[in-house]
Amino acid sequence: MKLNITKPETFRSGISKLSPYTAYKNPQGIIYQDKFKRNRLMRSNKLYKFCDDTLTYVQRVLHDIANNLRMDYLPKRKWSNLDRTRSHIMIKAIDQQLFERRLMRNLEKFVGGREYGNDFRLLERTI
Repeated sequence: MKLNITKPETFRSGISKLSPYTAYKNPQGIIYQDKFKRNRLMRSNKLYKFCDDTLTYVQRVLHDIANNLRMDYLPKRKWSNLDRTRSHIMIKAIDQQLFERRLMRNLEKFVGGREYGNDFRLLERTI
């Protein structure tokens, strides 16, 4: 089980008052809700600090919101085009981070550092 060792950035003024899964402009990032329902800031240049599960969850929620899906767990506000483009940028950054991690894990398997698990997606794609 992986844990986030570094404390997420919460000292910015007004983060707790903003609605979750909104784009934050300075620094560029997304405000997300953690498992304790607290608002946290996920900066686009600090994605390496977050575990895979957190990144996958935030990416999935942003994708649902950007595609105008109406779910109970999503915020009910209307998104502007600027918010939508910022969320697409963040989705691409999260996808790139997850891809790099998966690639490094599979390369470690070739060197002998890890045993083969269930992730053969990149191995099949590179062969």
